[in-house]
Amino acid sequence: MKIFETLDAIHIGTLSLGLLLSTVILLAVCVVIRRLLLKLVDRAFAKSRLDASIKGFIKSAIGVILWVLVILIVADKLGIPMTSLVAIVSVVSLALSLSVQNILTNLFSGITVLGTHPFGAGDWVDIGGTSGTVQNVGLFYTILRMPDGREVHIPNSTVADSKVENFTAHETRRIDIDVSASYGDSAGAVRAAVAKAMEMTDGLIYDPAPIIAVKEYGDSAITYMVLVWCETPKFFAAKCALLENVRTAFEENGVTMTYPHLNVHLEQ
Repeated sequence: MKIFETLDAIHIGTLSLGLLLSTVILLAVCVVIRRLLLKLVDRAFAKSRLDASIKGFIKSAIGVILWVLVILIVADKLGIPMTSLVAIVSVVSLALSLSVQNILTNLFSGITVLGTHPFGAGDWVDIGGTSGTVQNVGLFYTILRMPDGREVHIPNSTVADSKVENFTAHETRRIDIDVSASYGDSAGAVRAAVAKAMEMTDGLIYDPAPIIAVKEYGDSAITYMVLVWCETPKFFAAKCALLENVRTAFEENGVTMTYPHLNVHLEQ
């Protein structure tokens, strides 16, 4: 085209204006193609049964690879020798690997986390003392959503090295609570009241059977342990409801719910 021939006659340093313009157009086309490819990846993942965290990790990796290809294509258009470019990339990679060891550690730790799969997107987990719902496992960070809406980014190296507790790995979960009753109330009366509280609570499961047993004799009360299973999605609601219902059942059945107190006896 005449416009490019005219622009080729104008030079900025060693590069012609026409070459720069065609390179910019090529870069724009490559960016558009990259976005289209990522959208195709999203569509493919929409029909896939892969975990959301794995999908996010793979998409991030593909995005980085596509950017590398774009850089190589643009460099070739500008006439940069591939051997020289590869040599430069190798030197830069070595320098970066020494200066960004933590980043590389997080990258490979993320691959380890995805390979061992201790949790998936949507699971409620505790990672090194931080509890929240898993949003995504990225190239470098695992993202948790806190109950109050905050978002916490934990380095993948920390995830790989920490104790991980997954509270929603199974369909059922056990509720453990302690209740205290007066020494004046029989164990049978306490068990009956707790059983009544369980009947009043939704979401509980009776296979395996609940356990209501004496745990310890305290200074001013007897402590009973109550172990009962429930559906995992209903855990928090069921536990809170059971605690409320225990007090109601104690009041209705004449069982005294004690609290720490001190009796003082005066002698004449």
